[in-house]
Amino acid sequence: MKKKLFRIYIAVSLDGYIARTNGAVDWLDDFDPAEFDFEGFLGTVGTLIIGRKTFDQVMEFGEWPYEDRRTIVLTSRDLPDNRPANTEAYGGSLVELATQLRDDRSDTGDVWIVGGASVVTQFLFGGLVDQLEMFIIPEILGDGIRLFGRDAAGTTPKLVASEHYKSGVVRMQYDLR
Repeated sequence: MKKKLFRIYIAVSLDGYIARTNGAVDWLDDFDPAEFDFEGFLGTVGTLIIGRKTFDQVMEFGEWPYEDRRTIVLTSRDLPDNRPANTEAYGGSLVELATQLRDDRSDTGDVWIVGGASVVTQFLFGGLVDQLEMFIIPEILGDGIRLFGRDAAGTTPKLVASEHYKSGVVRMQYDLR
């Protein structure tokens, strides 16, 4: 059986931001996810872990883009009644959650740590991430929400693959185990 990976798959501006200060990601609109085989990546995912702010933002986009995949929202608040199917709130230990998901043999798909920055940092700081796949977007925002918080310092990723695309985007894949 293939090992279930905990993966971060994320777009980041050339100057290290994942969103504008207000959380907007409109700077990604000119880039086609098909160029980066997003659907292929999503096909490997069984469970999403997403922060509450990011969940609320994605809900505002309209149709839920992650189909019927299990989604775990890190939050201490109740989720809205109109939440997508297979979506649940979780407010406990990330280590316990990671252990439960790794041991869950009913779901053989990888776990995608969607974000935001705080969630990414907590998983990195906890040593709970196996793979980091960053898409460096040729845009300089100048300000915004940084991908890595201070708590991610000391993480030593190992570059295992890189690729560039016609759009100028560069994909870098790192192993963290």
